[in-house]
Amino acid sequence: MKHILYLLVAVAFTMSCSKEKKALKSIGGETWVMTKSTYEDTGSEDLTGIRRAFTFDKCKAKDQPCSGTFEYQIPAYDQDLQWTITYSVSAGADLLTVVRTPSNFQGTAQTDEYEILQLEKDFMELKDLENNHVSEWKTE
Repeated sequence: MKHILYLLVAVAFTMSCSKEKKALKSIGGETWVMTKSTYEDTGSEDLTGIRRAFTFDKCKAKDQPCSGTFEYQIPAYDQDLQWTITYSVSAGADLLTVVRTPSNFQGTAQTDEYEILQLEKDFMELKDLENNHVSEWKTE
């Protein structure tokens, strides 16, 4: 009986690791641009003239945390903020953790945790776990 239990635990661990590998392969090496932003209390945000983009460097599960960049640009206000990031995928590919460190302005590092609601080749939907903000992203 113990052998069956150990086998089931090993299979579950392997499946969860392979999901994380697949998720890392899907997001890595791509620039993802936010196309829709919805807040629970205020509804959809107008993204006209705003660019929010993650660039996730290619990475393997064993090399986590991975690196990349995050850009937030509003040309009408001459705003171009950039962060270097580290990111990891965990919890069976259901959790994306991003640590942002300002790279072209003064500020402090910030950690964001997202539930991965949907991940396809060129589309991703994330839910910010701190404020229930749901965003949609497409590859550039």
